[in-house]
Amino acid sequence: MGDSITEGTIVDLPVGPGDYVAADDVVVVLETDKVSVDVRAPEGGAVVEILGEIDDVVEVGSNLFRIDTDAEAAEGAGVPTTKAVASEDAAGTAPAAPDAPPVAAPAAPDAAPQTHLQ
Repeated sequence: MGDSITEGTIVDLPVGPGDYVAADDVVVVLETDKVSVDVRAPEGGAVVEILGEIDDVVEVGSNLFRIDTDAEAAEGAGVPTTKAVASEDAAGTAPAAPDAPPVAAPAAPDAAPQTHLQ
């Protein structure tokens, strides 16, 4: 996110706890005063927890979800492939590297990775 952006509002949760996501699938969609941002799974796995709800305001650096990367997709179950396109800001420019996967926060040995707004 740009230096002037300090927070965003959760506007969509295309997947929920228990859903399997592939690397780069959209897990949380945030909206700021300048841009809409898709927060994508850095790796495939089962979503363990979403750390917010629709309309929650989250700060840059906040953990947004946890994924169990050791989980495998259920046999015969479809893997969600929901992908939205980040919108351009009022000046008509896209955010820097909108498709770059978020950076996973260090996790405790027993915890699934947490992904946060960057």
